[in-house]
Amino acid sequence: MAETTTRGNWIQGWGTPSLRVLFIVAGISVAVVLPRLLWDRFLDPFEDGFQNWWIASSLAETGIFADRYSGMTRGNWLPGYSFFGAGLIALFGSHIMPLLKAANILFSLGTTAMVYLLARPRGRVTAALAATLLALSPTDIVISSFATPEALTLFGIFSGVFFVERRPFGTRRSLPIAALAFLAASTLRYETWGFVGLYLLWTWRLKQVSGRDLLLLGAPVLAFAAGWWLWTSQYGFLPSIIISQTSTDLRYKESIGSLAPLSDRLITFFSWYLEWTPFALVAIAWAAIRERKSPFTIILAFFYGAEIVYTAAGFGNPGPRYIHLTIPIVCVYSSSALVAIKSRIALAPRRIHESAQWAPIYAAVAVSLLLTVQVVNPSPPPGFLLGGMERAGKYLSALPLPEGKLLVSESPIAAYYSGYPASRILGSFNLPLDSVNASAFLAETAAYVVMVTVPYYRLRLLFPDQANGSDGNHLVLLYDATGAEFEYGAPRVLVFSVVP
Repeated sequence: MAETTTRGNWIQGWGTPSLRVLFIVAGISVAVVLPRLLWDRFLDPFEDGFQNWWIASSLAETGIFADRYSGMTRGNWLPGYSFFGAGLIALFGSHIMPLLKAANILFSLGTTAMVYLLARPRGRVTAALAATLLALSPTDIVISSFATPEALTLFGIFSGVFFVERRPFGTRRSLPIAALAFLAASTLRYETWGFVGLYLLWTWRLKQVSGRDLLLLGAPVLAFAAGWWLWTSQYGFLPSIIISQTSTDLRYKESIGSLAPLSDRLITFFSWYLEWTPFALVAIAWAAIRERKSPFTIILAFFYGAEIVYTAAGFGNPGPRYIHLTIPIVCVYSSSALVAIKSRIALAPRRIHESAQWAPIYAAVAVSLLLTVQVVNPSPPPGFLLGGMERAGKYLSALPLPEGKLLVSESPIAAYYSGYPASRILGSFNLPLDSVNASAFLAETAAYVVMVTVPYYRLRLLFPDQANGSDGNHLVLLYDATGAEFEYGAPRVLVFSVVP
């Protein structure tokens, strides 16, 4: 009898609000952390995260803000994430890629909490569903798992939005916090400039913020943008600097006649995007029907339109990172639509069982879980094509770097896994433009070279014979790190010793 009573009390306690909230928070937290940890077990499919480590680690070692790999700090990339990474490296040591990724998981947790709080006035079910859809979003799982600034950007932006929309500490204290959050986000990704500008101007137009509030919230961002534009002017016109880098692959494909037509590129991208973000269609429909005056609808339309214009103008290839700031909006809007459908079902003239009313919610969670399972179990692994770069770095890790000598590497992944200090690694971007002077430079300054035979990388252009594995120009092949990925289109990765 005592056992039966205890079981009954536990079941009854399950229904208490505090316990329900505890299980919901725990469930959403697991949904955020577990898939991202599972994705983190793979080698990254591109090298930006390792390049960010290189910049941050070199900054921590030397105090100089510069990209020794390809000059991205001259305007292509904003400085905020580099200084954040340098702070972690100063505290915990240099080769801390797992920690940089773990920090992004924490930022994802924070963004999920902000999405819940922003959606809460729409109802508890809508808020919980929006947070769940963000936690299980395949694009966010992948993008936030790199050592790149997107996860921190989302957290900063939507924290700012929360303090503007909800003002938990009152207007006088909440808006300065929002201003700091927007300022921090504006130092991370250029997309935040458009987001913050549209959001603040639209909320001011709707009289949700006063002119004085608009100045408080927007002035720090404008000041940073102006200061950054002025600082980068020493390297050229900022938009030209950015486009020159983003269009490199596009210009190369066009030069060899392999660039697909614009319509094919857009259809391919958006088909892929909607396959992994199917609730975007629901969100767009909801925005058009019920949220036409919301600033988030304007932002949604702007980012999707900008992606199309960016591609059509030949500035670069379309990519999910450029529109990643829309994902929380998609989650809130689609959740609102699904809960509205649930309510319509409940009001149907013919009585429908309560479990059937929840069918839209169950279906959304089921689809999200299915996509999550697929994205964390890819075949082949996402970093398969970059495996040679990891092998090259691990090979170098067993070789001491002579005092006063450098590693010249065309791969940030190889640079990281070599274990060498970031300030003693140089990218081929810094080499002279002719083979004679480049060879002399290597002989004087470098101990090892990692060549990646991408057609437009500098070492292959300077030393085409060495790209085939031959010795010459002071380079002696030590290790061909190329593996099975070469048969699938990956470049060769070659480790050379530099001899006098």
